[in-house]
Amino acid sequence: MTRPLASLLHAAAVARGLRSGDRLPDERELFELVRDMPYARPSGHDPAVIVREWRGTCSTKHELLAALYAELGLCSTLYACTQEIRLPPGSAPELAEWADGPVIDVHNYLVLHEPGGDRLMDATWPISTRALGLPANEWGTDMQIACVPLETWALEPGTDVAAFKAERLQERYSPEELVRRDGFIETIGRLFTRG
Repeated sequence: MTRPLASLLHAAAVARGLRSGDRLPDERELFELVRDMPYARPSGHDPAVIVREWRGTCSTKHELLAALYAELGLCSTLYACTQEIRLPPGSAPELAEWADGPVIDVHNYLVLHEPGGDRLMDATWPISTRALGLPANEWGTDMQIACVPLETWALEPGTDVAAFKAERLQERYSPEELVRRDGFIETIGRLFTRG
């Protein structure tokens, strides 16, 4: 079976010292590699761009995972939900300005349809973000969505995820809330990509 995207991910992980050898990542390793990519906006939603730039947000990481799992012959459904991010008390000082109230967003996560049943997957936050007070999932059957969903939609195959998200944001939130959201995402991205 040809797995060009998994091969690209493997090569990028090897170049970063995260993997070795020739064996391509399995289902678990795919999740862990994508989850631990820095949380920052890539320049596009194409899975190859996400791998090359080695960064992603909730939407781009889960679009990448869906494409990687499709190469394994696994079906998945991408979900979107509105949410309010509320940082826990005592969050990292770098995020202090965001702890004074909610940050709105439309969050994406994935449901993988496996032979034994559906598996909820949320690879948004790298394990390292636990130090910032953000939720990060280990591989397993009890993954949690990285937010409390308010409204939820299962996205049809072929949906332009960025356009869907932009429409929901514009419909539901004020310009001030959207500015605050963008500032939060940019701040988190700078934390992961500095140095």
